[in-house]
Amino acid sequence: MKETAPIKRLVPKNSIKAGVYISIDYTTEMKYLIVKGWLGFGDRLESLKMAVKYALDHKLQIYVDWTDSIWSHGDESFYTYFKLVNMPVLNSLDDIPADATFFPPYWKDNLKTSITQDLFNKRKELGIDLGIINKVYDADVIVFSSIGYRTLYLESDFFANVFRVADPRIKNPVIERQQKYSLSKCLGIHIRGTDRVRSQHKRELSIQYMSVNAVMSGALSGKPMVSVSDDPISSEIWGRFHPQTVPLSSLSLRLSSQKGNHNVGKDTLAVSKDTMNVDMLIDFFTLCSCESILKSYKDSRFSTEAGRLHRFINVILS
Repeated sequence: MKETAPIKRLVPKNSIKAGVYISIDYTTEMKYLIVKGWLGFGDRLESLKMAVKYALDHKLQIYVDWTDSIWSHGDESFYTYFKLVNMPVLNSLDDIPADATFFPPYWKDNLKTSITQDLFNKRKELGIDLGIINKVYDADVIVFSSIGYRTLYLESDFFANVFRVADPRIKNPVIERQQKYSLSKCLGIHIRGTDRVRSQHKRELSIQYMSVNAVMSGALSGKPMVSVSDDPISSEIWGRFHPQTVPLSSLSLRLSSQKGNHNVGKDTLAVSKDTMNVDMLIDFFTLCSCESILKSYKDSRFSTEAGRLHRFINVILS
């Protein structure tokens, strides 16, 4: 492989908020990091953050391949909705040299193959689960499958510097909600249900627990609240406790599935996957815009990542 021409990347000297940037020249031989997608948006966002950090640290061109069946039922991809800036990026898998070496070796002849349940089940046999990527791999192309363990980042400055919403179908409705409901002063309520609900009793307990936290956060003192949800039953229960909450979700409630909306197959989904993705992402960045977030299930990566990106929401939407 030939040495690439210098690539300049702007990175924050201290933080995005400070607005101070420095320029870095890349003159080393450029290699590639391909990020496959799997699971729901919160999971894949956690994985993407780790991949981005690895690519930045090791000066790799990155390409995000979210064409798996959970995310895409046709033409949808990562780049339908997002873009990465201020870092080296690969525009197409076709731009990788034919003589490139791969790790894991499985991907040498399967680079355009998406993660499937079958591949996930065979991840150890095929050696495609890299887990936490924190070492140097002796290959031109590293393929990270977004399965297994991942590093979690409490601070998201590095990610917010490169991650942007590119789709106006997402940006415009979120900005409208920010202005209409003054989201920066709102308590965001994430009412998760569907595949997380094990029994009606646990469902009600989770709502009651969240209600107590809402009261402690000012719900009875006029604190404005908005909610997003994929579960009409849980949303109805929440409304009994706090009828002043403004529910903002619509499509995700109407098409709610006990399997989890992201797991609904192409043959049974009543609308396009693209429509569902846009609706879900509007709700996600709505949560990002809220002053703070309460969630019905502690391990919700969706709302946890929304909270971590809160400080950078206007940069991400820019």
